[in-house]
Amino acid sequence: MASSNMRFTEESDVSNEIAELIERDSRVREPEGLFEFWYRWTSPPKQPLSASFELREATRQGRLTSTVLALVAGSLIILAIPTSFAIHNPSLLVVLCVLLTAVGIALFLNRIGKGLGGRILVVVAMNVSLAISIIIWPGGLTTNTLPVFDILVVEPTLVALALLPPASVFIVALCNVAFIGLAFALEPHSTDLNGVMGYDWYEVITRPLYLLIFVIGVIYPVMRSVLRAIALGDRAKEIAKVQRDLANREAVVAQEKQLLDAEITQLVDTLTMMANGKFLARIPLPQERSLWPIAGAINNLYARVRGARQTELEVQQTKVAATALINAIRTSRQTHQPLLIGRSGNAVIDAIAMELTRGQQFTRPLSQGSERRFLGNRDVKG
Repeated sequence: MASSNMRFTEESDVSNEIAELIERDSRVREPEGLFEFWYRWTSPPKQPLSASFELREATRQGRLTSTVLALVAGSLIILAIPTSFAIHNPSLLVVLCVLLTAVGIALFLNRIGKGLGGRILVVVAMNVSLAISIIIWPGGLTTNTLPVFDILVVEPTLVALALLPPASVFIVALCNVAFIGLAFALEPHSTDLNGVMGYDWYEVITRPLYLLIFVIGVIYPVMRSVLRAIALGDRAKEIAKVQRDLANREAVVAQEKQLLDAEITQLVDTLTMMANGKFLARIPLPQERSLWPIAGAINNLYARVRGARQTELEVQQTKVAATALINAIRTSRQTHQPLLIGRSGNAVIDAIAMELTRGQQFTRPLSQGSERRFLGNRDVKG
């Protein structure tokens, strides 16, 4: 129905207006900060609250990815790369430059809407770069490489928890634990590291594992709670929108039913008037288009009934006029007087009466004297 579609369109416009009002609320709207310029170049376009949950969630993850990668790139440029120059380790510099290139590729993928691939690339690149930096460290494993193990179990794990599904952090953790075990088992140990491990080997090996367990144990449930809260908030918004739409539709259906009942009552009243002999010019079309075929059929029936009524009146008038003409003819024959009859208003009967009155001098009965003269003249001619 056109009216229903128009109403539903208006309801959609109202929903969009409500979403815009919510978006203007300072408690809901994300304020524009210093990163807004960065977001315009490295994250997907911002979506309004009226957009679907998938689009808004993709935008949220894209902006979060842009922020995290900005911090990673900043730490590489400000801290890691200068450190490689300070310790005169060109191999480490190459590894850090490769990692920085991976971050740039991830930002590009994030901007074009392929953020998941970029996030996976960064997590893998961070783990691989830290592992390579440990492997190529001059002199093998030393006491200076122990902080790198701490970084290995903290930074990639935090980035994985922030950018990837929470369950993926266990894959990263298993890879890191396996690498730490293989590194301590296969890599050569320096003298200072052997001295430390001689009296406290358990603390040296378990410290990165403790950090890993602590980070996962704290951040993992927090991230699950955050994602669950986001999903529940969106679900609540969707439920509220569905409830509002259902209420609006019920109101529309009730209004249409009321209008339909009124128009059906009007059609019934019109049919009742027709049955009682009261005829109107035409039944007006109802506002509800579903009743137009019924109204059209009633109008056709109405026209035919009115035509039959008119024909019936004409037949009755013809009967009355014919009866009057017959009575006039009988009276004329009985009284031997000319046929006298006035106009009846019926075209057929008036035409017949005109023809009868036009030949009255030939059809009038003759007197007895006139009849004798007529017969005598006929004998003389014979």
